[in-house]
Order: sequence, then structure tokens, then C-alpha cells
Amino acid sequence: MFQACRRTALKSVRGPVKRHIPRGFAPCTKRSLRPFASAIAGSPIAWKRDRRLAAFSSITASGLSEEGGSNAEPSSGAELSPLRTGPSSAPRVVVLGGGFGGLNTALKLSELKWDQSTPEITLVDVSERFLFKPLMYELITGEATLDQVAPLFRDLLGPTPVRFVNQKVKDVTLADVGGNTAGRIHLDGSEQDFIDYDYLVVGLGAETNLELAEGAKEFALPFNTLDDVRELEQRLQDIEDEGRSVSVAVVGGGAGGVELAASVADRLQSTMGDASKGAVKLYVGGSDVMEDFAEDAREVAREALEKKGIEVLTNQRVEKVAAEEGEGKQGKYSVTVSTKGQSDPLEVSYDLVLWTAGQKATPLAGLSPSAEVKTPMTIEPTLRVTDREREFALGDIAGMQFPATAQVAMQQADYCAWNLFASINSEPMLNFRYQHLGKLTTLGSLAGTATLNLPGVGEVTLKGPVASALRKLAYVYRMPTNQQRLKVGSEWLQNPEMWVPPELPKDIKDLEKLNPFVGAPNLDKLFDEKEVKDALQGLYERIQAERGKRV
Repeated sequence: MFQACRRTALKSVRGPVKRHIPRGFAPCTKRSLRPFASAIAGSPIAWKRDRRLAAFSSITASGLSEEGGSNAEPSSGAELSPLRTGPSSAPRVVVLGGGFGGLNTALKLSELKWDQSTPEITLVDVSERFLFKPLMYELITGEATLDQVAPLFRDLLGPTPVRFVNQKVKDVTLADVGGNTAGRIHLDGSEQDFIDYDYLVVGLGAETNLELAEGAKEFALPFNTLDDVRELEQRLQDIEDEGRSVSVAVVGGGAGGVELAASVADRLQSTMGDASKGAVKLYVGGSDVMEDFAEDAREVAREALEKKGIEVLTNQRVEKVAAEEGEGKQGKYSVTVSTKGQSDPLEVSYDLVLWTAGQKATPLAGLSPSAEVKTPMTIEPTLRVTDREREFALGDIAGMQFPATAQVAMQQADYCAWNLFASINSEPMLNFRYQHLGKLTTLGSLAGTATLNLPGVGEVTLKGPVASALRKLAYVYRMPTNQQRLKVGSEWLQNPEMWVPPELPKDIKDLEKLNPFVGAPNLDKLFDEKEVKDALQGLYERIQAERGKRV
């Protein structure tokens, strides 16, 4: 399969590029050659992993240790260090941001076979943990643990030569274009806290834009980082401990808002035992939820939200969030909402306001035109920053017309790693080509949608527990390392609640709930209801009889 994929890739390129495509990977241009797992969450580049990785190296740069501390005499930092380039040296590659794009770029660079010296690869992130963002919702519902969704970088990178620095990036001094001087990353600390680089990858991602409404930054809770998850968990825990009724507003009708609303509703119903005690409302700026999804997926989402008792308010714009004042209003928030076509705004009181609407690129002083710039930096099709030679960008911060999703960032990581390899070895670079493989969403415990872009078929949308299981399997496959795949996969397989509904189907209506096909005829139109019920009853009796024999 892999060799067929590589042959297809070699046919798709001409001239000198063909000679330099390493045997380690190839851009796969025919979907039919990809395994099914890749078709649901994979990448357009097939990699052959080199298991003979170099032992973990405690490389240090500018006096910084793996955890960002100082273990050497600090440099004055007055002058930039000389540039290291070419296959005969060990160039310093620094990757800023440990999200899907940054982490996978660092890992893939370390796995490539280098003719001479393997680069000194440093990954810098403000958090000590990698966050698998699509699974953040499982932390709220209790389906997954912290180490499954957010493993420590030191555990992921331990078997590799990639060095990790756990610090915040302050700004960057760019490398001398066409000259012999390296660039410098300034870390948040003293003037001696810096890392010099020969090649830079910026993958700092995006943050929730809380400036879309007055007071949102002060009183609304975003859902984008591990700290956000912890804060929401603490708020929900406090409410549950009090045992009182709670009202929650979720702002944003995209996939993130829908997934968060469904997960919070499931959490409240599970912990409080009474659906009437947890009221969740979803504010949607447009005319429908998940407007960039297929109609089948939107229909499934609407039905799931309605079933959970979530009120969906379309064509609503949240203009202001404020803390309420007065006796008995402590911990309450006022949300001012305007409705499209109506002049008078409405004020509504909530216990919790969650914000998922809008994102903005994380600015980086020295590389963005200014620290206040909210738009992504411009990059070339090769992912190299425009008018730069040794700086690359990918993920949400890169100004390309692609969705700000993990799928895009992971595909860009493949191209970014190769283009860095090509740039260091004076070989041709490849333009990034995005291959849309589908969309996966969770709609709470054991519910979701899976819209797959299948070869020769087109888009197919699945729903319910089957879609939920497919989504989890896809994300296990997309874990950053084999060790993490094995850990999460084995732990989830031992937990049947992750996959199997708590009650087995007893009649045709229960079976209908498990039907994964959107738009298919109802089962009661295809089968006799009494015959199905009798067949299920007979099946369960035989199962019980077999269990009795074993006892």
C-alpha cells in the first residue's frame, strides 16, 4: 500500500523534485490508495517511520535546559550567533507552539533520515502539556482522563531527540535575510532567556476572540485551552455541590459551540439527576447551527440539541456581558442580546456564560507587523513566511484560506517538515495541498456526527453511537506518538461505557436510535415491530442461558 502510494506521488511531480523525495514519505494524490483510517482523519502524506531514533539528547542552546532553566553561564545576548546551514552542519530548528502543527512538525523532522547531522530541534510552548483539542469535551463529560487528552510534552518527546522548553515566547529577532546571522527567540523572563535559531517554525495557533462583545473578556469563559477546561470544571463542580438550578449560555453556533452545549447539558443531567435543574441556551449568530457542515450533519445536531433540552436561538448577537449587582445576584451575569430584524435588545440573566464565537491569531512581536495585529501572518504556498528565507508558519496563525482545524494543521506539518528538510539540504520545496477528509463532532456522550469524504462516493454522514465510536477511533489513530495511541486505545477499549449504550435495545424504537445512516428509511417501515421485539427477546434469553452455563 505504501509503495503504491509513493509511486503515485512520484508520478505527480516532475524534474528535480522527483529525485529528492525521500523514501520516508510521499504526497499521496489518489484517495483510493489511502487506508480507511487515513480517510477519516489522516494526512495527504504517508510517512514510513524510522524506529531507529536517536537517543534523547540533552542539547542546550543559549544556556537553557529542557525545562527552560539555566544550566550554563548566560550569554550577554548582545550579538546574534553565526548562522548554521547546509547538510554538513547541525542547524538549529526552533518550533514555537506545541499544538497539532508545531508538535507534529518537530516529531516528523526528528524521524527523517538526514545524510549528515540531524538538526538540533527545540519545541517551545507555554504549557507543559499537549492538548488534543477535539477531545476537550470528553474531559467535561468524564469520558476521558487528563493524561489521555493532554499528555505531558516530556512524555511524548522523551524517546526522541527533540528538546522541550516550557516557557512563554515574548518576541523574535528575525534572522538576517541572505546574511550569516541567525535569528533569536526572546522568552518571557530576563534578557538572558533566549534561543538562537537557524530555521524557525511558528505554530502558536489562535485564541478565542473575546473582544466581539463588551465585557466578554472579563465575564465570559472561553473554551480553548487546558486552563479553560479546568476553570469550567471548577465552576460546574461548585454549582453541582450547591445542588441548585443553573442556567448556562453558550455563545457561538459553530461546531465548537454545539459540542460544548451538548457536553455541558450531558454533564449537568448526569450529575444533578434532574434535567430541569440545568438549562442550557445556545446563541447562534446565523440562521442555523454548524453552517459550514453538510445539511445532514446540521439536521442531526439540531435533533440532538432538542432532545437534550437545549434551546437554540438563531440570528442572535450577544452585544454585552456584565456581572449583575444587588442582593441575591452574586455570581450572576447579564447578557445583552440583539435579534436580527428587531431594534430593542434583550437582557437575560445566567449563572455561566461560555464563549466559543470567533478566533484571532496569536500575535508575535517581531514577526507580525505589530504585537496588536489580530490577523494571521502572510505565507507562501510552501508555508514559508512571505519575504523570509528561514521562517515558516502553519496552523491557525498562518494566513491561508483553510479551516482553522486540527486536520489542516496536521497536514501542514507534513509539508512544513519536508520543506524544512529541503531548505536545509538545498532541495526543491513543495506547495501545500489540503485534502479535506471529513468532519467529526461530538454531541455528548455516545452521540455525534461523522461526515466522511469517501473515494468514489463523496460525502457520507453517520450519526449516533456509531459516529461517536468512529470519531474516537479516528482520534486514537491521530494521537501524536505510537506510545500515546497505545495508551489511549488500550484504556478506552477496557471501558465499555466509551462505546456501548448503557441499555441494550429491546424493541424497534431502540434499534432506530442506533441506526447510523442519516436519511435512511425508518426501521418500522422495513420490519414488523412485533417480530423485531420477539427476535431481540429471544436473543437476550439465549445470552442469559449461555451465561448460566458458564457459571
